[in-house]
Amino acid sequence: MKKPTDFKSADAIVGEKPRALHALWEKLAGDRLAPKREEITLSLVRNLTPWLWTVDVVDGGADFRFRLAGDRIIQFLGEHHPGTLLSGLPTNPFYVRIRHILAHCVEHKCPVAVGPARSGYDGKEHWEIEAVALPLSEDGKTVSCVIGAIELWPVGTIPAAR
Repeated sequence: MKKPTDFKSADAIVGEKPRALHALWEKLAGDRLAPKREEITLSLVRNLTPWLWTVDVVDGGADFRFRLAGDRIIQFLGEHHPGTLLSGLPTNPFYVRIRHILAHCVEHKCPVAVGPARSGYDGKEHWEIEAVALPLSEDGKTVSCVIGAIELWPVGTIPAAR
């Protein structure tokens, strides 16, 4: 599958939840590469937790291990993947796209925003999804984890860009 080229600046995020997570990430990162995972506390993201996800970076981005998914994400996917490697999931277009987004975030050490676009997840094509993936770094040099948030809208109901 061709690598997606429709990444956008995180400043162009439409959805409230991805936009709020990105704003928090920027505040915590300051002039560093990225905040540490421990800096993103439950008290800071309480209103976002149903829409949040985290993955650990494995072998410098060769793979990714699912760590956490909020209730809305589990509901959307119909399953939960804690501890599962991305390479162990089906190679359908949805998970291939996730791999490209995460790999871009890790390789370029920067936020990645995509969508809104029609969901490519089987059975969920009636949804449009926007996502932001944000690097976290324990050593200030490499991306060790990626945190993100999604926003979902029924097809045709996306709010106007801000």
